Amino acid sequence: MVNSQFSKRIDGLSEKLKDVSGEIIKIDYDSFSQAEKLLFDKVDKIGAEFRQTGSGELLVKNADLIFKNIEIIQRRVTELFCYVTPLALGCDGTHEIAKYFFDLHFYNFQVDLIECLRHFRSKWDKKDVDEFLLDLKKNGSPLFRIPRGFNEYNCKELSAFCDSTDLIENSDENEESK
Repeated sequence: MVNSQFSKRIDGLSEKLKDVSGEIIKIDYDSFSQAEKLLFDKVDKIGAEFRQTGSGELLVKNADLIFKNIEIIQRRVTELFCYVTPLALGCDGTHEIAKYFFDLHFYNFQVDLIECLRHFRSKWDKKDVDEFLLDLKKNGSPLFRIPRGFNEYNCKELSAFCDSTDLIENSDENEESK
C-alpha cells in the first residue's frame, strides 16, 4: 500500500471514529458497584434540587458526598489510564518493571500536582507564585518535576542548607577530625 493511500485510510477511520456527541470520556455506568451507583444517584438528586432552589447551603451540606462522587470517577479514570497506557506503549500488562515505573511516575505526578495546587491556593503569596512560574519557564516542560523548594519534601530551607558553604566547611572539618 502506498503512503498516500495508507494516510487516506487512517484519516477515513479517524473520521468514522470521531465523537460527535461532544463528550470526551464515556464510562459505562454498569461497571460501577451498586454502592457507587447509589452515591451517583444521590448526587444527581442533590444537583437537581440545587438547580431548582439555587441554595448554596445544599451544596455545603452535601459536600462530602459530592467530593466522594468526584473521587470515585477520578480513581476510575486513573485506573483506566494506568492500565491502557502501558499496553499502548507495548507492554503486555504483566510486565512488572514497566507497570512499576509507570505507576510510580504517574502517581507521583498526581501527588506533586495536588501538593503544588494546595500550596498555590493556601500558602504561597504573589512572590512565591511568580518565583514558581519563573522556574517553570526557565526549566521548560519536558520531563518537568516540581523544582526544589516548592514542596514539603524538598523545601527551600533544605535547598539553602545543601547549597551553603557551611555544609562544605563542616564536611572538610569532619574529614580532618577523622
